[in-house]
Amino acid sequence: MFLIPDLAAAQNAPVTDVQLMYTRSDLFGLTLNSHKSWGAFYRLGWHKTGKKQNHWEIDISRIKHPKEIRRPGFTEAQAQYSYGRMNMVFFLRNSFGQTLTITERPYKNAVGLNFVYNVGVTAAFLKPVYLEIFYPYENSTSYGYLVSEKYDKEKHTDLNRIHGNAPQTKGISETKLEFGAFGRAGFQVEFGQYADEMRCIEAGVTLDGFANSIPIVALQNDDFDRLFWGFYVSYSFGSRR
Repeated sequence: MFLIPDLAAAQNAPVTDVQLMYTRSDLFGLTLNSHKSWGAFYRLGWHKTGKKQNHWEIDISRIKHPKEIRRPGFTEAQAQYSYGRMNMVFFLRNSFGQTLTITERPYKNAVGLNFVYNVGVTAAFLKPVYLEIFYPYENSTSYGYLVSEKYDKEKHTDLNRIHGNAPQTKGISETKLEFGAFGRAGFQVEFGQYADEMRCIEAGVTLDGFANSIPIVALQNDDFDRLFWGFYVSYSFGSRR
């Protein structure tokens, strides 16, 4: 019975044996952002010192406008679409940064805290939105046909004629590209059963800025945004080696 306290103490004892110096880490993650959408990323890290790690990251995120509101189309199937949306927008971010250790993981199953920041470039992909528009046959108001048309805020004002979104592939060849700068900063909670196993929950802020405006939804006076800041939370998993 004298072994029980010794076992409990051993489980929570700090790691005092010689530890391996890991030189590389790989993280794969999913994010939720305050732009009403989601994203995914890959982060490759290499240690600069024991408590400082450099990393390269590639991230893709869907970006929506706060005024995007889903509504049913004029159809029995109640197809959903976002009225006023001009472009479907994705941000592809390529960045470098550092992970700075605040508290380490000295125990098995311990939890560590890190500060993470990135700076880099953003490529914004803008795919124009096409809608299925109902046109009645001559001498008939109940029967007609559908035509896929690029959304035009001056033309498509009659909601009773909008059937819903056209197929997502419509307009891909018209996708435009804008380049800008990107920054991210946040805190990361790291855990895992073993030292080389990584599970991370991260939360922070992002900022993307562009020289040209990014039209997402139709606005009065075409006052489109050039700066996009928001919050994010992510879950990632990976390993060290």
